[in-house]
Amino acid sequence: MTNSMDTIIGLGEAGCNLADAFGKYKQYQIYKIDVGLKGLKKNGIYDMPWQSNPERYEEKCPNMKNFFKNCSGDVLFIVGGSGDISGATLRILSHLRHCKVSILYVRPDIKLLPAAKKRQEWMAFNVLQEYARSAVFERLWLVDNPTVEAIIGEVPVIGYHNKLNELIVSTFHMLNVYNHIDAVVATFPEPLEAHRISTLGLYDLEKDVKKLFFPLYKTRDLRYYYAINKERLENDGKLFANIKEQVKNSVTTETQTSYGVYSTTYDVDYAYVCCHTPRIQRQKINNEPPLDFLLDK
Repeated sequence: MTNSMDTIIGLGEAGCNLADAFGKYKQYQIYKIDVGLKGLKKNGIYDMPWQSNPERYEEKCPNMKNFFKNCSGDVLFIVGGSGDISGATLRILSHLRHCKVSILYVRPDIKLLPAAKKRQEWMAFNVLQEYARSAVFERLWLVDNPTVEAIIGEVPVIGYHNKLNELIVSTFHMLNVYNHIDAVVATFPEPLEAHRISTLGLYDLEKDVKKLFFPLYKTRDLRYYYAINKERLENDGKLFANIKEQVKNSVTTETQTSYGVYSTTYDVDYAYVCCHTPRIQRQKINNEPPLDFLLDK
C-alpha cells in the first residue's frame, strides 16, 4: 500500500460520508460532490445538478477542471456504485489525470437492491476493476458493507453507517500512517505492477484470524502491519518469533506474504492486513450461476 491519500474526494452520499470521516484527520484535504450540498466550491464542495439516471449524470457532468485546480499528488476517490450519481465517475476522474488516483469502491448489501440498481452496481464494479487492472488508476480498494458489518457485530439502526465508516476510515488512516514512518522491522517488497485490486482489514492477534473488508478472491500479496507497544517490543522475548510464525502460516505457493512491525505508545496491540491481487472479482448476484470461470480471462 503506497498511496499517501493526501486528498480525499467523495462522490455521492456514501462517498461524501466517508470523506467527512476522513476529515477529522488534519492531514487530508477533503472534496465532496453530491446533489444538494451546501457550501462553496472554494471549500471543496460541489453541488452537482440532479439528473434522472446514471447515463444522464455521465452525459451532463459539468466541467470540473477549475474545481480541482489545487488538487495534486495522491488522491483517494470514494464512490459507491449503486447511486445514480456514480454514472459521472469516469467523467469526473478525467479531470484528475495529473494526479495519482486510487479508488475506494464501497459495495452496499447487493441483496437489498432493486434489479435495476443491481445491474447498475454490477457494471460500475466491473468497469472500475478493468480500469484499475489496466493501470488507469493506481489501485482499486474494495470494501463490502455487509462484510464490515459482520466484523463489527451488532450495529444499531441509528448510526449504522457511521459505525461502518469509522472502522473503514480509521483502518485506512492507520495504514497510511504506518506507510509514512519507519518500521522497527519490515519485509515488505515493492508491490507488483499487476496487483492493483485490493482490500484491507483487521488481524486478530490472539485468534490468528484475518478480518478482511472484502472477500478478495485469489490474493497474491498479503501484508501484515503490527502496531505493538514500545515496552513490549523491548522486553517480550517471544514476540518476534510469534510474529514470524503467524506470517509463515499464511504463506502459500500462490501468496507472497510480508510484514512490518511498528512501535506505539498504545496500551493495546493492534494489527492490520492488506491484500492485493491482479484478478478481477466477479462475485455472483441474485441467483445467477457462479462466475468464477471468468476470473482467469
